[in-house]
Amino acid sequence: MSLSGVLVYNHWHEAFDESITMLTLLALRHLAIVEHLEVEFAPGFGVITGETGAGKSILLHALALCLGGRADAGQVRQGCERAEVSALFDVSRLPDAQAWLKEHALDEQAEAHLRRVIGSDGRSRAFINGSQVSLADLRQLGSLLMEVHGQHEHQSLLRKETHRQILDRYAGAADLAAETDKSWCNWQEQLQEIRQAQEQQRQRREQYNIWQSQSDELEKLDLKVGELHAIEVEYDVLAHVDARREHMSVAWNLLDDDGGALLRQLRQLRQRLSLLQHTGKEWDALAESAELGLQEVEQGLRQALDHLEANPDRLAWLDDRLAQIHRLARRFGCDAEALPAWYAQLQGQMQKLQDAQNFDAMQAQADAAAEQYAELSAQLTRERIRAAQSFEAEVAAYFPGLGLTHARLEFRLIPMDTPDRRGCEDVEVFFSANPGQDLRPLARIASGGELSRISLALQVVYATSSQVPTLVFDEVDVGVSGQVAEAVGRLLRALGERTQILCITHQPQVAARGHHHWRVEKQVDGDHTRTLVSRLDEAQRVEELARLSGGSQITSATIEHARALLESGE
Repeated sequence: MSLSGVLVYNHWHEAFDESITMLTLLALRHLAIVEHLEVEFAPGFGVITGETGAGKSILLHALALCLGGRADAGQVRQGCERAEVSALFDVSRLPDAQAWLKEHALDEQAEAHLRRVIGSDGRSRAFINGSQVSLADLRQLGSLLMEVHGQHEHQSLLRKETHRQILDRYAGAADLAAETDKSWCNWQEQLQEIRQAQEQQRQRREQYNIWQSQSDELEKLDLKVGELHAIEVEYDVLAHVDARREHMSVAWNLLDDDGGALLRQLRQLRQRLSLLQHTGKEWDALAESAELGLQEVEQGLRQALDHLEANPDRLAWLDDRLAQIHRLARRFGCDAEALPAWYAQLQGQMQKLQDAQNFDAMQAQADAAAEQYAELSAQLTRERIRAAQSFEAEVAAYFPGLGLTHARLEFRLIPMDTPDRRGCEDVEVFFSANPGQDLRPLARIASGGELSRISLALQVVYATSSQVPTLVFDEVDVGVSGQVAEAVGRLLRALGERTQILCITHQPQVAARGHHHWRVEKQVDGDHTRTLVSRLDEAQRVEELARLSGGSQITSATIEHARALLESGE
């Protein structure tokens, strides 16, 4: 049967619910010790047996890869460039899967062909109906087609988180729980943004206070543009009055009309130039300009000498003023000349900080997020309360057949002081195995054998309400035997009447209840190892059941016992 061929149903098909959709084919190439392997599956309850190490786990691992599980180079058969696994599902009666395929433009047929290729370098590619897709897409579609329950799944019952997930899944509230989680995260993000805005506002307020202090000092200083230069000039004048008076007096004497040597010589020069023709006139004009300039200098010197007086008070004030200016310049880390510009810049920055942060819009968003979370979490609580009692009753109905005749189980919803992403309550399973014994947390009281049987009952009840068409159980019967194992087989067979069940088992009582039976074998030929999977006919099933019952010593008694088991199972 090729992966792209028409689905072929065997003679068992008419005995099952027409609505069943299922895994029809699993193909492996160069995966681990498998060289090439194709296994056709059928509806109903199928069991898979084989010696430890024969390769049963390889089948589960191949299914996990087809569903988007982790891949690495170590999964590729030694000496090969790549490994390839494929799973073919009939989705003709699965609306959710058909809708997903159509949404992703992969709805060319009533089949879903999931394929995974793993290279020897550890890289992998995923395909659906021949088109390459992301691992996320593979996981999304795979979650609609199959669920795998591991052999150690009962150990997860020791965690309260598992209890909540089981109840939400049974209640059909997994999506609601995810929405509640998302809503809580959104609410917390809004609150975090408000806290960050408030912290930023606090920091701005601190910065404003610093700038306000600087602005006050600059305002008090009241330094005008260009004032510093004028002050420095005046200070220099008053600080050197005597020396300036002496220099100015000498210069004035050189220019004074009565004894001014410079002006007298300049006038003599002009007289000589006037005697010259042509060029003499030009030079005389220049000399006249120089004479006028010197006369202005002489007048300026006279006036300056008249007003030049020592002023100790003014000098002290100027000295203090300069000290204040330079002190602030050093404090603010700028040039003294830049203080007026810094003051103007401070005013602008302070104005921006004075614009108060408007938290109204942010708070409104946070309030809306809180309200949405409150509505979703309240709805989730109602769904959990509604589902808990019916879930408890359905699970308890399986207890007698599993050897837990007097056991009681209860899902308790424990309100949390502070609601979180999980909702408003913790969910914890309480259990009592014996009459007169109080219900106590399951993780504290149940034995390993009890945990495995409770886990089985929970999984069967969940599977009864699950929309996933194919359920795989890996040694779900671990820790049980005898009548309990027989009860497990009956449960799985009844479940297989309306959904496809695949179960790896070592219990003959469980294997005898299967509608179909596959055996996994490992063959070693020199240095060549390969795994084979064969579908057993009735005689082969009797032989395999005898092996499961009697081990390597198969006698006529074990054969008869195996035949009786098979007849009873059918």
